[in-house]
Formats: sequence, C-alpha cells, structure tokens
Amino acid sequence: MQQYINKYIEVYEELRKKMKWKVTDNKILMTIASFYAMNQKPFEMESYLMIAEGIKKQAGIFSSIRSESRYIAAAMLDVGFEHPEKQIPALFAAYDELTGAKFRKGIFTYIAASVLIKNSGSDQNDYRPVITRAKEIYDGMKKEHLFLTSTEDYPLAMLLAARGADDVIERNERFYDDLNRNGFRKGNHLQMLSHILTLDEVESPEVLVNRAIQVFDKFKEAGMKQKTLNYPVMGMLAMIPPAELNMQEVYQAYVHLNQTKQFKWQKDLNATLAASFYVKDKLEQSALIETSLYTTIETILQAQQATMTASIAASAAATSSGSGN
Repeated sequence: MQQYINKYIEVYEELRKKMKWKVTDNKILMTIASFYAMNQKPFEMESYLMIAEGIKKQAGIFSSIRSESRYIAAAMLDVGFEHPEKQIPALFAAYDELTGAKFRKGIFTYIAASVLIKNSGSDQNDYRPVITRAKEIYDGMKKEHLFLTSTEDYPLAMLLAARGADDVIERNERFYDDLNRNGFRKGNHLQMLSHILTLDEVESPEVLVNRAIQVFDKFKEAGMKQKTLNYPVMGMLAMIPPAELNMQEVYQAYVHLNQTKQFKWQKDLNATLAASFYVKDKLEQSALIETSLYTTIETILQAQQATMTASIAASAAATSSGSGN
C-alpha cells in the first residue's frame, strides 16, 4: 500500500507547487493526486494542464466546469483514457445527451458524463440506453427518498445503470432499511452506502449487510470514528472478504496521512483515501480475490471516487460565480 501513498504525496506536491494560486480548496488537489495514485498513472503537468485548458475552451462562458472543477474533470479524463485530450469532445457530447434526457445542468452531470464514457464508450448509440436506464434509476431513487436524492447522485446512478441489473431500486431499498434497523442512521450517507452495496451482484444482500455491520464495528476497534460520513467507505471495505480485511492497516495509513503536514486538517478525506488505497492494494494481490469480485470491487472503487469527487466538486462549484451550464 505504501507505493500508493508515496505516489499520492509525490503528485500532490507537484500540483501544489504549480497550482496553489489557481485552486483555492486543498481538497481538490488531494482528490486529483489520489486519481493518479490509485491508477498508478504517470503524472505530466504540462499535458494535464493542456487537458484542463481544452475543457475550459470548449465549455460555455457560464458553464460550471469552467471553474476549478475543470481540474478534477481533466484528471478523470487523464487517468481514464490513453488519449485523454481526444475525449474532451466526447465528454461534452455525453453531457449534452444527458441534459437532453432531463438531467439537470451542472457539475454533477459533467461527472456523470465522464463516468458514462469511461464505462460505456464514446459512441452515442452505445450509451444512449445507459442514459435512459440511469434516468430511470435516478427517478426511482427520488421517488423513494425525495429529500435525500439530489444531483450529487447522478454519477452513482450512471454506474448502477452501466452494471445492467434490473432490480436496482429494490435492492437499494432493502439495504437502506436493513442497515437502518441495525443502527445505521438514515440520511444521504446511508443512501450512498446502499448504492455501493447494490453494485455487488455476487454476494447475497444478507451477507453484505452483515459485512457492513462488521466493518462498522471494526472502525471503532481500530480507533477510527464511526461517522455517518464514513458510511460509503464502510461499504467499500465490506467488499473485502472478512478473513482478508485488516482494519489496522487502514488505520495505519489513516494516521500516516493525518501526520503529513499538508493533509492534517483533512481527516475525513484522509479516511476515505486510506481505505481506497488499502482496497486497491488488496485488488493487486489477485490470488486473494476471485475474478468476478475483482470486477465488482473495481466498480465500487470507481463509485467511491465518484462520491468523493461529487462532494469536492460541489464545494468548488459553490465558490464559482459561473453555474449556468
């Protein structure tokens, strides 16, 4: 796991030196650095900034993605594609398709568009059925939880649609209700946890609920706070077979990040990243993970990144006066 942390710090330092006057929120730089660490993708500042500039040039003058959020979008394209600069038109085309399908304009729809072209390709004929399904899933979420469901849920709805399961809303509601009966507090973070568990079509709901409860208990045992904010992280860790899950390793990574000067004020994000690096490291030990579960965990890591990105992008968009498109 240390190689992920080292890469993360290395990329973060490079970003901070070059961009500390361009980006007001340190969490944006942390999020961007985590993308390169998680994907073990070489970071080249010049080409990265060219992608960000390309996004800005193609965006409308009042577009939310012209704000600091473009740096997050640029990183998502850079780590997700071999020729990321060529995907900029595809990103905007997917965005237009989404808004045409009644997704609201804004940064979360851009993130959903990025998730869409990464998982379903950039051919509009290929991904239009996924868009239709994602809107059905989102509307189903909204029907069940009117005040919890917001545009922040667009990226996860897109991931759920790309998985192609038929009973998404039913499974999601079952997780939400069962976890609430077992002490998890109702709210947006429990809904996010339910979405993440719904992505796993391998294990039974009973097994996944029990695992989530075990992870919740292990948080306290390891010395980490059982915050509602950490529910999505718990869902991700619940994907690891219990015999293979070592919360002390997660805690040690968490402490390491907390003790790093640049990150010491971002303990919530540090918890998310420590767990993400741990899960990614587990995946690389492929002998421990079945092929079907590997694919599921990769998708759930992507879901966790989408959740984290949506949260960070929301604060970035709020600092920008441009919020039209």
